[in-house]
Amino acid sequence: MKMILRFKKIIFQSSIFILVNLGITQAQQTKVFDPAGFKQQLGLAQTKVMVLGISHLDAASSKFKLAWLDPLLCRLRTYNPQVILTEALPGEQVIGLDAYAAYHGDAGKYAGPTLNMAKTAQSELHLSAAQALTKADSLAQTTALNSTQRRYLAALFVAAAEPFSATVQWMRLDTAERIAQDGMSSGLVKRLNAFTQLRNEITSIAARLAADVGLERVFGAGDHASDIVLPDHDDMTNAVNAEPGLKDSFNHNTPPFRAFPQDTMKLSDASQVMEVLKWKNSARFAELDADAQWLSMLRSTKMGRLGRQRVAAWEAQNLQMAVAIREATAAIAGGRALFVVGAAHKPFVEAYLRMFMDIEIVSVNDMLNSSPAGCPFGPKDF
Repeated sequence: MKMILRFKKIIFQSSIFILVNLGITQAQQTKVFDPAGFKQQLGLAQTKVMVLGISHLDAASSKFKLAWLDPLLCRLRTYNPQVILTEALPGEQVIGLDAYAAYHGDAGKYAGPTLNMAKTAQSELHLSAAQALTKADSLAQTTALNSTQRRYLAALFVAAAEPFSATVQWMRLDTAERIAQDGMSSGLVKRLNAFTQLRNEITSIAARLAADVGLERVFGAGDHASDIVLPDHDDMTNAVNAEPGLKDSFNHNTPPFRAFPQDTMKLSDASQVMEVLKWKNSARFAELDADAQWLSMLRSTKMGRLGRQRVAAWEAQNLQMAVAIREATAAIAGGRALFVVGAAHKPFVEAYLRMFMDIEIVSVNDMLNSSPAGCPFGPKDF
């Protein structure tokens, strides 16, 4: 009898052992692969990326002054990025869209001035965009460029459909050295002089900062190739009109947004700049804006597949931006990068960047709330 009981006990214990190990094996087999989970295993510090969400400055009040950006620029200089990216299209995509115009449509609707300047410079330099970019990349590696080299590098960047990198070179030249020599025609000089004064975040923040911290270029991370999957414009308009409240949601004309006066500020005085920046880079803005613009379409039964198609194009665009950032940061492992982009893109791009093994997201609001020595904070400091 004792032997029988002992045998049953052994059988029971063996069964438990088998079941436990079977459970462990199944858990191991069903565990989802997550690249981000390897961040703690890195031998060196992660590459830092700051995604600065912006209200597009060309839509700001006519009273807006570029000098009001000084508190922001001072803090960004303290961050001292080694790579700066913008929402502009990379030259390679501009040229590609133009080459595939029969498929994508007129590339001028995405980057008209860029394309026109590029074709002019290519003709004057007798170079293709690819040849110009190859020469530009090589010349940009030279230390202590002189004014002759900077003018030629600016011309090469224009030919490569990278006018904002050309603008960085132009800003790094003394005003007296911004002349029609070394590959720069008088027409291109006039265009670049105008670019340095543009009231947009690409020139006024990204290019200006790049020149200030000694970088030779900025990188375009924007994408419009994915626009090919957008739904038909008229069909989309009709579907939006058929869904009550959707337009108000898109336009932030809802109680949750009205609770934040910063959402409608147009930067009409200096005191609004930091307030709007903090709001646009807050977790609450990200949550409300994503819900208003994108989740609203996915919830809608009237939008149907059109809404899902529009969201797919949006996700693809933001994924392409994240890919561009990852490529640009490959050469600065463990360093610091800055991406200046429309605020609606910020939470999506950050979410995709977090999936990478070697990327750490840097808080914008920590930067905005910091008090580096010598940095003005608001209008009282002007």
